[in-house]
Amino acid sequence: MTLESTTHQALYRRWRAQTFSEIVGQEAVVATLRNAVATGRVAHAILFTGPRGTGKTSLARIVAKALNCENLGPTADPCDRCGPCVAIREGRALDLVEIDAASNRGINDVRELRERLNYAPTDLRRKVYILDEAHQITRDAWNALLKSLEEPPEFVTFMFASTHPQDFPPAILSRLQRFDVRRLTVPEITGKLERILAADGRDADPEAIGLVAGLAAGGMRDAESILDQLLASTTGRIEAGAVRDLLGLAEADLVDGFVAALATGDAAAGIALLDRLEERGRDLRVFLDQVVDALRERLLAGLSGGAGPDPGVAAAARRLAAIDPTRLGAGGLRLQLELALFQPVPIAAATDQASRVAARPVGSTPAPARVPAGEPRPSAPSAPRPTTERAASAHEAEPPEPREPRPATRAGGPDHGAAADAVAASDPVATSGPATPVMPADGSDELERLRHGWPSIVATITDRNRAVKPLITACRPIGVDGNVVTLGFPEEQGFLKDVADRRKPLLESCIGDYLGREVGVRCIATNLDLLPPLPADQEAEHILAEAHRIFAEDRLDVPEVS
Repeated sequence: MTLESTTHQALYRRWRAQTFSEIVGQEAVVATLRNAVATGRVAHAILFTGPRGTGKTSLARIVAKALNCENLGPTADPCDRCGPCVAIREGRALDLVEIDAASNRGINDVRELRERLNYAPTDLRRKVYILDEAHQITRDAWNALLKSLEEPPEFVTFMFASTHPQDFPPAILSRLQRFDVRRLTVPEITGKLERILAADGRDADPEAIGLVAGLAAGGMRDAESILDQLLASTTGRIEAGAVRDLLGLAEADLVDGFVAALATGDAAAGIALLDRLEERGRDLRVFLDQVVDALRERLLAGLSGGAGPDPGVAAAARRLAAIDPTRLGAGGLRLQLELALFQPVPIAAATDQASRVAARPVGSTPAPARVPAGEPRPSAPSAPRPTTERAASAHEAEPPEPREPRPATRAGGPDHGAAADAVAASDPVATSGPATPVMPADGSDELERLRHGWPSIVATITDRNRAVKPLITACRPIGVDGNVVTLGFPEEQGFLKDVADRRKPLLESCIGDYLGREVGVRCIATNLDLLPPLPADQEAEHILAEAHRIFAEDRLDVPEVS
């Protein structure tokens, strides 16, 4: 008994396009190449660039066939039956040289190629050099190839394929004719997959084919590789469930449920869904891609409907955009997805809540003897402030003289604000001598005070260290929580937050001098466009608007005054 073994050939190799008419998509590129072949105007150096698996190398081989075909059709399509076409298809053509530039990228490799250029072709009309992943060629190698690329022998044609054309030297790009190959659409990929299944006599659910086409991300080779894996996994009909199990995809109802939990802030439901996914062995990175696609579809549906996107969905999409799927630290991707389920508390609400907590007595309850019977006990935030305190606050609005930092009193007794006001009013010595700074009863008052005095704080910090001016100018005070002042930096300049963390002593010293007490600084990156502008910014905008109204278009370019 003799067993004959057959070697399996991958689908993407068996179904590689052999003529222009078999290229899927890329209509503009194919039409240009057809016309160039028909009119004899094919450039001596061509660059095909685009995402992986979209047909760059296939197009280069088809152009090589068209340049050497003995029975070129009226549409400039190679016949794929003559000797040169068959030799190129089977990889036997000596004058078609395919070079992997990723492993042959040095100057010695280019010198060897350059020495072979002047030899005439042996079995084809033209010698064709196809260099794949050409962006990995070194700069010295490019310099060695430059002259040969500019003026090659008349029987030589260069073709380059690359996914990163920005890595090419400009001197090389100016000598190449560039063709940009685009990603394929899902219907285009689905159509070819259906033709492959029909040719192999196999059947599949339309939903399964759609899942494969969507996962390919615009690359036909990826789609064909996934389909090849599915065909090997079963001998029957390809079901959508088998595709999800094989590729680690989550079911559609789980994706929709997680999106709903994100939009409504239902953290418990979202965490339960994540537990179910991990029990089934699903890949959270693939699940994140599915959730992002679902959110994007809902946002686009809201825009097309005219009503606008759902604010909850838009906020959820912003939270997911901040997730780093490559994070390998504590919690990893699972923790980031769980945190995204919690809706952020608005800054104003968080500040009010922190101020109410800070106004409560720490460690004990107020003594009832200090409040007359039958009278309601006033809370600290609503207690009236004496005239002397208001005058002191107005006086403190100006930047105070630098002083030695003094520790704030941390007594565990009752209401500090009301008690301190009473002592200050009844004891003239306490008001005239150096007193211990009192914790503010309302954080929002201090926030407004910081916002109004921010230009003077910026000036003080700049006087101490001019190198910090760009840093402190870009940030804004967004919250005061007890002894902690929160500074917000623009999201698009998140690196400034890291620099500010290294300058905290200077920031804490200057802000503490302005407030008259020791403070800590916390730096975060946030969307400053959602915050109201500083009073100084509003005044500047008003002045500019008035100047534009008065002088209209009579404006001159005035150099910056340093």
